[in-house]
Amino acid sequence: MKHANIVWFEIPVKSLDRAITFYSQLLGINITRHKLYQTEYGIFNKDKTRIGGSLKVQPDMVGKGVSLFFFVNVLSDAIDIALACGGKVVLEKALLKQVDAHGKTVLAHNMIDNQVGYYAEILDSEGNQISLYSHY
Repeated sequence: MKHANIVWFEIPVKSLDRAITFYSQLLGINITRHKLYQTEYGIFNKDKTRIGGSLKVQPDMVGKGVSLFFFVNVLSDAIDIALACGGKVVLEKALLKQVDAHGKTVLAHNMIDNQVGYYAEILDSEGNQISLYSHY
């Protein structure tokens, strides 16, 4: 993959039921419910959309924009570049994890590309928040 690829998006929603109805009817796709880390998601069918993404229950973020995840080769290098170019780190490099049905944190293949991966959240040089994703 190259740096410019968007590999995931998250649309904040207040009502998951209402948003699933809206997007599934608008786009003609199936959106399935998932719960990760006590947060509810509606997952877009990647086979139809070609880009993975979700509706994420985040009432306080509605209207503040969609989260985009960009693939980078080496996350630490990309963070250094972002800082050198006037960006700021919002969330340091973190391993994507899941919680199983028993509430135990487990390392698992993620929804982005079904691999183990890391992400970080940064502000770009203009103050827009984006996420970076990598296997390293």
